Amino acid sequence: MLTFITDIVNPKEPDLLANNQHETLLIISLEGQLLGRYTPPKGGWSHETLCDLAECFPQQWEFCGADALIGQCFVGSTEI
Repeated sequence: MLTFITDIVNPKEPDLLANNQHETLLIISLEGQLLGRYTPPKGGWSHETLCDLAECFPQQWEFCGADALIGQCFVGSTEI
């Protein structure tokens, strides 16, 4: 499963969504192939909306491996 690292567990952690919540979510294979492109919801991405969306991702992505980026910001991976 693709795991997002956008939840803030510790106040010292950066908020990865702060300036990126309205950017497009890209799912990229570990080989660099674009697997998916998702437009942000009207209110912008949140950790919850990303996790909900991840439940709909094709299972094949787990086998090939994939990273998630919102704009240019790394926000998750199948390798976490």
